[in-house]
Amino acid sequence: MSRIYGDQRMPRIPSRPDKVRVPLWMLLLAVAGKGLVLGVRWCWRHRIAVPAGLGVLVFVHRFGLPGLVGLLVGMVLVAVLWRRVHPLSFGWLARWVWGRVRLTVVYRRRWRAAMVHTDLAIRVPTSNADQVTFDDYYPRIRAIRSTRAVDVLRVELLPGQTPEQWAEQAEALRHVFRARRCQVHAEAHRFVRLHFHHRDTLVRPVTPGDLDGSRPGGADPDHGAASGVLVAELGAVPVGRCEDGSPWTLPIRGTHLLVAGATGAGKGSVLWAIIRGLGPAVRAGLVELWVCDPKGGMELAFGEPLFARFATTTGEIADLLDDAVAVMQRRTARLRGRTRLHTPTVGDPLIVVVVDEIASLTAYVTDREVKKRIGAALPLLLSQGRAPGVVVLAAVQDPRKEVLPFRDLFPVRVALRMTETDQADLVLGSGARDRGARAEEIPLSLPGVGYVLAEGQPEPVRVRAAHIDDTEISRTVWAYRPVSAAGGGWTPDLDAYADDVPADGGDPTGWGEVA
Repeated sequence: MSRIYGDQRMPRIPSRPDKVRVPLWMLLLAVAGKGLVLGVRWCWRHRIAVPAGLGVLVFVHRFGLPGLVGLLVGMVLVAVLWRRVHPLSFGWLARWVWGRVRLTVVYRRRWRAAMVHTDLAIRVPTSNADQVTFDDYYPRIRAIRSTRAVDVLRVELLPGQTPEQWAEQAEALRHVFRARRCQVHAEAHRFVRLHFHHRDTLVRPVTPGDLDGSRPGGADPDHGAASGVLVAELGAVPVGRCEDGSPWTLPIRGTHLLVAGATGAGKGSVLWAIIRGLGPAVRAGLVELWVCDPKGGMELAFGEPLFARFATTTGEIADLLDDAVAVMQRRTARLRGRTRLHTPTVGDPLIVVVVDEIASLTAYVTDREVKKRIGAALPLLLSQGRAPGVVVLAAVQDPRKEVLPFRDLFPVRVALRMTETDQADLVLGSGARDRGARAEEIPLSLPGVGYVLAEGQPEPVRVRAAHIDDTEISRTVWAYRPVSAAGGGWTPDLDAYADDVPADGGDPTGWGEVA
């Protein structure tokens, strides 16, 4: 038959299905090649476990199970000896092995499901003539570093992802991997670091460390090398311990510090830890403590022999702050054009103005004239005092702007336990809580635990201040009182203690020396 198209007759072409005959050997070769590629990829992903497993199998085949037991016993003995001889290298190897174990057992097993359900995987549609399929792309773990308390995963971002997306899913990831806390730290580009904290290292109180044992010249403040070290240490005063086990230090020289926390959160622990850390410099005459305690001296009067000036009433505090402003202005005029940062000396020490409960001076003073003087002096010190060496260390319970209007002038801030969810952002800056600073979740049983954020530091760090009890305060006062003028320092006015001087010529402060 034929069909008519216009005036022409076209022959009908019978339709035949297109069939391509593929030889069986080509199908087998394709399957074998695909299996080989997948096998090589799997071996590369487990490039440590595969050789180790093969080595164990060969060893068992050659020496049997008794030989394997002997090998394990020998490895244990070598590890014990290695740890005693060189603990630093052994610790590095142990952390590396533990990290590989955690990566295999915990993270790789749940990684793909976690990425899909948190929308951190990317699905790309592909289509042919018949149907649409999706290819899934997952962020890849590039490195892991583990300790007993925290696992740090270095993850490569997929195209189009931002660290903020990961930060929003931090709580979900915490639950997936059964961690206590998850923090997301962004690198400069392309990578994020996931910190999974699975053990709280700050549960036990922190014992204050030795301040003089490792310093050149020991406890002798006249030693030249020791004086240089003391000045350098003013940029890193020991306070306590960080969550990763490293020492927690705070800069005092060239900055101002704000400590915020609810009642019983441990603000006194932080203040006393800093005062204790400044003790060697106070004894050497390189630091003067000008202390304001609006509570009538209930918190800081224990350390009065350490202080160059001590004020408890609002009138005395206003005079102290006015004098600090005057010193600051004189130094500024003298150092202008010569240096940009004051260097403490015995004759020209760093002045640290300590204010406990600064809100009592900014919001709760009833005398208008005194409140006006304080309101004028504090902003001047905070805005101009860092370079000439007059710095402010303040504590506050309520960090709201109407209570502390110039809190943004403190470059270094510590947020202890808070009562409201938004107070961590008020102290540490916007977004601090989303980056892990959940200060309202700190339990009452952990005073001194908080988060610190220094100037230029991208992420808040969880810390705990050392526990300074009355005995340690007494020992600090007796050990680090300023030396006499003949020794290159100064001596506080002890006339107030004249009536209390014992007949045997003992300690006039009444503190006594604590071994």
